[in-house]
Amino acid sequence: MARRPSRSFPCRSPPVHLGAGVPTPRLPSIPTDAGSDRGGSMSKHRTWIAVATVSVLAMIGTACSSDNGNGDSGSFEGVSLTGAGATFPDPIYEQWFRDFRSVEPGAKINYQAIGSGGGVEQFTAQTVDFGASDAPLQTDEISALPGQAAEIPTVLGGVVVAYDVPGLKTGLKLDGKTTAEIFLGAVTKWNAPEIAAQNPGVTLPSTPIAVVHRSDESGTTFVFTSWLASQSPEWQQKVGADKAVQWPTGIGGDGNDGVAAGISQTSGAVGYLSYDFAVTSNLGTAQIKREDGTYVAPSIESISRAGGILTFPIGPETNILNSAAPGAYPIASTTYLLIYENQTDPNKGQTLVDLAYWALTKGQDMVQQLNYSPLPEKIRTQALNLLSTVQHQGSTIQPSPAVKG
Repeated sequence: MARRPSRSFPCRSPPVHLGAGVPTPRLPSIPTDAGSDRGGSMSKHRTWIAVATVSVLAMIGTACSSDNGNGDSGSFEGVSLTGAGATFPDPIYEQWFRDFRSVEPGAKINYQAIGSGGGVEQFTAQTVDFGASDAPLQTDEISALPGQAAEIPTVLGGVVVAYDVPGLKTGLKLDGKTTAEIFLGAVTKWNAPEIAAQNPGVTLPSTPIAVVHRSDESGTTFVFTSWLASQSPEWQQKVGADKAVQWPTGIGGDGNDGVAAGISQTSGAVGYLSYDFAVTSNLGTAQIKREDGTYVAPSIESISRAGGILTFPIGPETNILNSAAPGAYPIASTTYLLIYENQTDPNKGQTLVDLAYWALTKGQDMVQQLNYSPLPEKIRTQALNLLSTVQHQGSTIQPSPAVKG
């Protein structure tokens, strides 16, 4: 898939969708975006006409520089933030970054949806102001960071097994063992006994199974392969769990949209992608067998039921897979914003805190319309507590009144 232009969200500027990735073989994704107009600017110099002490000037300067232009105290006018990472939350982040400008019109946010692996790399190199990942930071990634990072959960989502099977739009049931065998290349026909046994009364074609997987480093891949490893000792031994693995079979698509395109364009295809992309691409999604023997379809509700098991502090082993909560979808995940706890630029630090606070509060009201699940109240409270670790020169950066009002 061709590299798309990065997205910028200045005042009165429409968002532009970006995705990128590496490798071959790959399939082109469905084009979904347009270029962005880079409106909005700030006055780089303010002239203060006053005869006063230095302390009075400092107080005036602070008050004025935090005015968002609407009479409310907001983040510093004209601040530009850049971020990179996961494609999984890209649609909701696009919505948030667009709507956030109504709260803080001077802020400009450029987010590059290049995959969790690329986002962590850029965050580590400090070429971006924030990162985004569907997988918690692993031990080696934490060690490579130049400073302590807060991993802030933002929304819940599901990784689904999506398919294009002739004559079968809905209702397919799969357990973890069979799913692993499909992605190992051991089950190769849709009417294979392993699949037929779980779908009595369903007419399954003899169509060959065409596996589509991610070609870039991806948190979605980490979630899916972690679940497969929990279901299949053979998968754990031969492939394992990571953001990028050596796939035994299949062809690669760049980003969630690339996988969606690959499935849509290939009869008999099966792949994994986030629930929101499957819904917008009108793909069939399998019901997945839980540990209690029941099959559960992915939905906003079933994914939400899994979220309650998320625990803090966030660590390399954190996940919400295989939740025992009644009706919980087994392949559920949260996604994280990565923010350095020590912010060297107070203006950017304030805007980052405001953005994250707004996403965890008012932003949660819009996630369901884009087929994500909001954070449970308990998790949201803990995420806000984690946000309070972000500081500048030893002082906690408090959310501005503009985002709390």
